[in-house]
Amino acid sequence: MVTGIACRRSDDLTYPQYLKITNSSMIASLKLMIIQTRLLTLVLFLVTLNACSPSGETGSSGKTKAVTQPSPPVEQADDFPFAFDQVSKNVWVMHGPRELPNPENKGFMNNPGMIKTSAGLVIIDPGSTVQVGEHVLDKIKRVSDQAVVAIFNTHIHGDHWLANQAIKAAYPEVVIYGHEKMLDAITDGEGDSWVELMDDMTEGASSGTRVVGPDHAVNDGDIIKIGDTTFKIHHYGVAHTHTDIMIEVTEESVVFLGDNVLSKRIPRMTDGTFQGSISSINRILESKAKVYVPGHGPTGDHDMVDTYLNYLMLIYDAAREAFDEDLDSSDVITITKKTTTAYKGWYGYDDLLGPQGAQAYSEIEEAEF
Repeated sequence: MVTGIACRRSDDLTYPQYLKITNSSMIASLKLMIIQTRLLTLVLFLVTLNACSPSGETGSSGKTKAVTQPSPPVEQADDFPFAFDQVSKNVWVMHGPRELPNPENKGFMNNPGMIKTSAGLVIIDPGSTVQVGEHVLDKIKRVSDQAVVAIFNTHIHGDHWLANQAIKAAYPEVVIYGHEKMLDAITDGEGDSWVELMDDMTEGASSGTRVVGPDHAVNDGDIIKIGDTTFKIHHYGVAHTHTDIMIEVTEESVVFLGDNVLSKRIPRMTDGTFQGSISSINRILESKAKVYVPGHGPTGDHDMVDTYLNYLMLIYDAAREAFDEDLDSSDVITITKKTTTAYKGWYGYDDLLGPQGAQAYSEIEEAEF
């Protein structure tokens, strides 16, 4: 037996050979680790990029993100919040505000009317300024695409007819009817006075309004046929003014009263008379129409007209009582404050009750002497 010498097989490796193989394995492992590290870094980068993207629907947590939707467009407020109300088959009325002309309403305060005929649209009292007329035209087009062929103006007060200007500009061939005395009053400058008054009361909001008055005169009993519709004119002398007409649309059983009758509003009577107004109202009630349209305030039936008529009679009767008892005109209000309490909610009551009693007293006094 040989001692001190290690025995090895022919396939055993020498140390240099082993070291060489070992180093090669380590290098390969390091290369693999570097590749894995780079792949991991790339994956993390892509995950982070996806989470931060504005178009992404999920975050790194995996939770669904809310997607912001565009806000719906905001509707613009209507700066003329009035519309035409249908009062019969072919008649509409726009009921204006009860307050006096001011910068906000641009003078609008009356009740424009619209009648459909086979020949086109007919407008009653389109309003107080050119600006109001343009708004009224816009609302007309929401009801009908017919052309406007005629206008009726009920009396000389400009809050009812200065909007003719806008209608005439849109429809140059339109015919405008008014009482013959209204045409005379405009010739004498009353229309220009109303333009100035509106400009003052609206603080310039009606600027640009000019006089476009009636071009066809009418009087009591006149019949005007427009297409398939008949318009009958009623004028009974001085009532609210000396220029008043009431327009009866016979096929519709509708009467436009102008300012001869108001609803829920105390009248200004300085251009008319109590006796004339009372007489005119009693006569128009003989038409027995189904619908009555006041110059201001809600449309109604004969009860609405009766309510207004009753107010005028209460004022006149109080003035008669004061006169008969040899009281002064300033004493009439003491009576009317007791007899007219049902009308305290009407616009203008506190301001006009006293002056109206004095006016009625003056009428009675004048009639006596």
